[in-house]
Amino acid sequence: MIALIILYILLFIFFLIFITLFLKIGLSFVDADKIGFGQVFATAFLCTIVMWLVIVLFNWFLPGLLWFIIAVLIGLIICWAIIAKRHDIGFGSAIFVTIIAVIAAVVIIIILLIVIGFLIGVALWLF
Repeated sequence: MIALIILYILLFIFFLIFITLFLKIGLSFVDADKIGFGQVFATAFLCTIVMWLVIVLFNWFLPGLLWFIIAVLIGLIICWAIIAKRHDIGFGSAIFVTIIAVIAAVVIIIILLIVIGFLIGVALWLF
């Protein structure tokens, strides 16, 4: 049980750092204030907590896929408001930052998968 809790905490920290890095990339595309790692980390932490709370509360009281999608949309709207307020940008810019962050994450993950697949292929070919 303790190991599972530690695993959840480590996954949460990894996820938070992951979100922070890509949110920082997205914020670099707009004229945002407070784009230091600490400020972006605090924003990512707030958004993660809000998103988790909204999803869990909706799941407890209104289970189902449709309600999950509605919870994610409500969580995104709240996160966009947090991003806009904390970094002194407009709501549309917050949406743009999120889109850029998601695109950057997808591109980097695809590149990492290709590199890892190539390295595994080379290792299998050599041995």
